[in-house]
Amino acid sequence: MFKKIFAFFMVASMMTSLLSACGGTTSDNDAKKLLKVLNDKAIVLLDQPGWVHVNEKIVYDTDSQDRGTMPNGTAIPLVQNVDIWYHINDSRLVYQYVWTMNDKDGQVVEVIVFLNNLLYNLTTNVSNPQNPYTLTLDYQFADEMDSFISRSGHPVVTTAQVNGKDATVFTLDEKLTAPKTTTDYTQALSAAASIASFDTQTGLLLKLVRTVILADGTQRTFFTDNITVETGVQPPLDIQDYVNGFW
Repeated sequence: MFKKIFAFFMVASMMTSLLSACGGTTSDNDAKKLLKVLNDKAIVLLDQPGWVHVNEKIVYDTDSQDRGTMPNGTAIPLVQNVDIWYHINDSRLVYQYVWTMNDKDGQVVEVIVFLNNLLYNLTTNVSNPQNPYTLTLDYQFADEMDSFISRSGHPVVTTAQVNGKDATVFTLDEKLTAPKTTTDYTQALSAAASIASFDTQTGLLLKLVRTVILADGTQRTFFTDNITVETGVQPPLDIQDYVNGFW
C-alpha cells in the first residue's frame, strides 16, 4: 500500500511541476511528457479484468445533412449517441465488446459486436477477424500531437473545468499551408484545431473538439465528443444478450 501511495504522490508531483510550466503555453517536450503522465494514469484504471462502459455524445456541425448512409439506406446522423461496453479478460485484453450508435431520438443506427475473435457488424451483416487487444481511450491523441509537432506545430496546454471536472486541455491549432476543400463545407478550410480535455485526476479523456476556419474567416466546430467512462460496472441485459449471441 505504501508503494502505491508513494507512486501516486510521485505522479502528482510530476503533474504539478509540468502544469506549473504551462500558464497557457508550454514546451513541446513538456506537453508530450504531461500527456504521457495522463495516459499512464488512465491505463492503470483500464488495465483491470471486467467491464468498461464508455458513452460518447457526438455532434457534427457541417453543411451536409448527414454523415452518409448505411448499406441499408439509414442516414448516419450528425447527432449521435455511441455506447460501448468493453469486456477485459484476465490477460488485460479486450476480448469482447458491444458498440451501438443511436440517433438523437434513440433509434438504433448501427450495432457492432466483437466476440470469439470475430468482429460482427449486425447492421451490414459483415464480419471480420480481430484479435484481443489492449484498451486505450486517448483516441490516438498522442499520435496526433506527435504528428502536429513534427509539422512545426506547438501545443498549448491549459487547465479548465470540463464537464464538472478539473481538466488538462491540449490545443493543437494549425493554419493550413493551402486551402483544403472537403465534402463537409461549401467553402475551403484555411485552418483547423483539435482540443482534447483530459481529467487531471484520472487521466481519462473527457472531451474532444475539432474546429475549422473557413475561407471567409468563419469558425465552425466540426466535431464535439463528450465522453464518460465507467469501470467496475455490469452491462444491462440487452448488452449481455449480444455477448451471449442472442441477435
